[in-house]
Amino acid sequence: MKGKHFEKRRKSGKRIKNKEKKENRKKIGVFSKIVLTISILVFLVCLAILGFWLYSNKELGEIEEQLSYLVTEVPEGEEQEGSIKVDFEELKKINQDVIGWIYIKNTDINYPILQTTDNEYYLKKSINKTYSSCGSIFLDCKTKKDFSEKNTVIYGHNLKNQKMFADLAKVYKGELGNNIEIEIYTENSFRKYKIFTCYMEEPNLNVIQKNWNEEEKQEFVDNAIKKSKIDFNCDIDYSKNLLTLITCDATGKERIIVHAM
Repeated sequence: MKGKHFEKRRKSGKRIKNKEKKENRKKIGVFSKIVLTISILVFLVCLAILGFWLYSNKELGEIEEQLSYLVTEVPEGEEQEGSIKVDFEELKKINQDVIGWIYIKNTDINYPILQTTDNEYYLKKSINKTYSSCGSIFLDCKTKKDFSEKNTVIYGHNLKNQKMFADLAKVYKGELGNNIEIEIYTENSFRKYKIFTCYMEEPNLNVIQKNWNEEEKQEFVDNAIKKSKIDFNCDIDYSKNLLTLITCDATGKERIIVHAM
C-alpha cells in the first residue's frame, strides 16, 4: 500500500513539474515574442528616421544645386560691395518669403534667408515649402526684414552633415580664427558685420531682445563679450545695430549664439 501511495505521489509530482515546465516555456515564448515585436518596431522606426534623414539631405543637395545658379562670386577687380551676386528676382519666383541672403567666407554658410509670421514654419520646411528635417535659414518673425533694428535675429539648424548653421560650432571652437565677417544681402542693400562674441548657453529670450535703451544695450554687449572664449578682432561701437545668429549645440539642449556688429 505504501509503495502504491508513493508511486501515485511520484507520478503526481511529475505531472505538476511537467505542467510548470510547460507554463514556464509558454511564458518564455510569450516574452520572446514581445521582445521580438518591440525589436522589429524599433528597427522599423530607426529605418524610417534614417530614410527621412537621407531624403532630406538628398533634397537639400538638390536645392543647393538649384540655388547655386542664382548666386555667383564677384570677379576680382570688379567694383561691387560684397563677395557674391544674388539673383533675388529668380529667388522670389521660388518663394516670396525670401528676404535676403547670408554669406560667411570660408564656411558652408551661403543660404537664402526666409521669413514668415511663425518661427516654427521654416524649422521643418525648405525654400520650396516642402517638408525637410534640415529646415531653412530664417529671420525671427518679429524682426523687421530691413535689418534696421537694434538686434536682428536669424536662426538655423546645426546639422550633422555640416550644413545650415553647423559652422557656427567652428566659430565657437575658434577654428575659424578671430576675424570673421558676415555678409548680408537684400534686394536693396548690402551689409557687412564683424563677429565680436560667440558663446553657448541654455535657451534665453534675452538674446533676441531689441528694445533696449542705450545703457541696456551697452550692458548687453559687455556681458556678451565676457561670455566668449574667443577674443574677436572687432572694434566695439555701441551705436551699431547687432546681428545675432542662433543654432543648437550637438545635444540640442543649449544654443550657440553669435553676435556681430
